[in-house]
Amino acid sequence: MSDIPDAPNLLATARKLLLAELLPALPEDLRYAGLMVANAMAIAAREHDQDAEALRAEAAGLRELLATASPVDGDIAALRRALAAAIRAGAFDNPAQQAALIAHLARSSADRTAISNPKALRDTR
Repeated sequence: MSDIPDAPNLLATARKLLLAELLPALPEDLRYAGLMVANAMAIAAREHDQDAEALRAEAAGLRELLATASPVDGDIAALRRALAAAIRAGAFDNPAQQAALIAHLARSSADRTAISNPKALRDTR
């Protein structure tokens, strides 16, 4: 066990300090900038906590979608390119494949939105 704080802990502590002590002392014309910094810190912490799982789930979904269209192995960028190519080639034109594609895209988009703007999902989850 280490007594050195990890990145999410450092971000949370710095954000708390920014919001509680620094932001109230800032002039009004810098308040928005301070809030933007605090928001960026919160996004960075969520990304650290959730990004790997979101990417793993997206990659698994892409592999499943592409298994019938054009099997591809590789990193997430290669899988995304393969999906784009399969869509252009008409692999998702039939209703069943199209429904699977839409479900995957909705799930992946929700996972990414949970990192960047979780408040946007409050009414949808």
